[in-house]
Amino acid sequence: MVSCTPRQFDPWSFLVLPENELAVAAIKKLAPGRRRPFTRLVTVVAPAGCGKSHLARDLFRSWDGNSDTGKRILVTATDFAADLAEAAAASVVSQFQSRYRQDVALLICEDLQALVSRREAQRQLVAAIDDILAADGLILITSTQMPAAIPGLERRLANRLQGGILVNMDLPGIDSRRRLIEHFLEVESLRLSTADIEMIAESCDASPRVLVGFLRQLQSELSARGRSRVNRGVLIRNLLNERSRSRELSLSALARVTAEEFGVDVAEMKGPRRSRNIARARQMAMYLARHLAGKNYAEIGVFFDRGNHSTVIHACRKVDELLKSDSSLPLHYQRILEALEKDG
Repeated sequence: MVSCTPRQFDPWSFLVLPENELAVAAIKKLAPGRRRPFTRLVTVVAPAGCGKSHLARDLFRSWDGNSDTGKRILVTATDFAADLAEAAAASVVSQFQSRYRQDVALLICEDLQALVSRREAQRQLVAAIDDILAADGLILITSTQMPAAIPGLERRLANRLQGGILVNMDLPGIDSRRRLIEHFLEVESLRLSTADIEMIAESCDASPRVLVGFLRQLQSELSARGRSRVNRGVLIRNLLNERSRSRELSLSALARVTAEEFGVDVAEMKGPRRSRNIARARQMAMYLARHLAGKNYAEIGVFFDRGNHSTVIHACRKVDELLKSDSSLPLHYQRILEALEKDG
């Protein structure tokens, strides 16, 4: 059996919601003992914090006691690529191939998007997928982006994944956020009024992980106040306002991380200079502000001191083209995502 060290699980159980029920059903088809004449490869796509890792690790643990059927492997795409690099450096690639291709009953590979610009790792993953499926093994892949939309992902790999079951998990809507809040309150024996629950559900429009983080912050604040009288509604409103102010800084953080990656200053990105490196950094930051932070063209233009939002539209289209044709830009893109993840 080959596995990586599992991440820490939340102490409260995974809650099935309309936004994730298709993904849950698809992953259950990979559980031991299930009849699956047509389901051997499942890819789950969802924004960060929606529970992909939780579901993947639940599946992995469900295979405890089934090691006689073959190896079960849980690995991140980053670790898969690192294993390959180490094997290549030690001239033992054949051992790497044997580990990931032979006698594998279950392969779980998380965060496919991390294979951006790692061509050989992508080719090795395609080969592993083919060999495992040919031997009636099972595969679960997770990603924050649809395979065909990942810049720098080889078409062969995207096609393999599209040939299996491909399901998307959306961020929870307001009804699901209410259910998540009520579930958390029940498990943690915490009481809030209906109005307080509604306030949080309406204002905290984010992933389940962010929502739970907010509730834990609220729980900590209430615990710190002990038995002292506290207006919970006022406290919740203050915490939500703090969260809103911190979200407004996301453009600044995004610009800073992008500037650092390209070796320029944020002031230069906002300025009039059009040198290739500054322009590329500016375009990438605008692209990420639009597609990662979800900002509208007008506010991106204002932030970067561009009065005409058509400049932002052009930048987004330009980066979208370059991510498919330029060999270096996908690597910049991935490094920025990793840096933003560490910042968060």
